[in-house]
Amino acid sequence: MKQIQEIRSDYTDDQNLTHIDVFFTDDDGEIGKTIAVVDLDTGKDIFFDNTFKFNQIVKEEIAMIKKQIVKKI
Repeated sequence: MKQIQEIRSDYTDDQNLTHIDVFFTDDDGEIGKTIAVVDLDTGKDIFFDNTFKFNQIVKEEIAMIKKQIVKKI
C-alpha cells in the first residue's frame, strides 16, 4: 500500500457527504483519490477502498469530521 503524503476532507457534496481524499506525492499536480466519504446526516463512513479502513491517519480524519458533526447538533 502506498504511503499517504496528504489527506484532505474539505469538500462536501450536495448529498451532504464529506469526501476523504488522499495524495501519495508532494506534487501539486497530483489528482487525489477519494477513498471514503462521511455522511454528515447519519455519521456513517463509507469506504471505496477498504485497504485504508484501518489506516491511523484516515481514522483520525474521520474522527475529526464526526466530532464536528456532534458540535453542530
